[in-house]
Amino acid sequence: MEPHRRSYRIDNPRHRRQAGITALAALMLAGVFGIVGLAVIKVTPLYVQGMHIRTVLADLKGEVDGKGTTASALRPELSSRLYVEGVTLTRDDVKITPAPSGYKLRVQYDSRTQFLSDIWFLGVIDEQIEIQR
Repeated sequence: MEPHRRSYRIDNPRHRRQAGITALAALMLAGVFGIVGLAVIKVTPLYVQGMHIRTVLADLKGEVDGKGTTASALRPELSSRLYVEGVTLTRDDVKITPAPSGYKLRVQYDSRTQFLSDIWFLGVIDEQIEIQR
């Protein structure tokens, strides 16, 4: 190479100093991880509440299925189990309808949690079981 030209090799001392992440990139990366972490923290209770409802319905079906239960006995039984799990539902969220061989018990519930200012997460729970008489 000619003596008046510079060498642009990778092992140039200027390039050795340019290793790592800049402060701005580190702040942006921390912001992204912070937002994702906050979203996980906010969504987890919605998921856990849905799991509690599914578990209560499965346990209720296992206990009263085929034992001649009535619709008036199902509602307090379900309410007491949900109370133990820490789930509060209104009367309109639980529907008990007659089925040909028993009762259909359906839980339709919307749960919301605020994420950031006007951004909300909505968890929709729609579970149904059929209980035999």
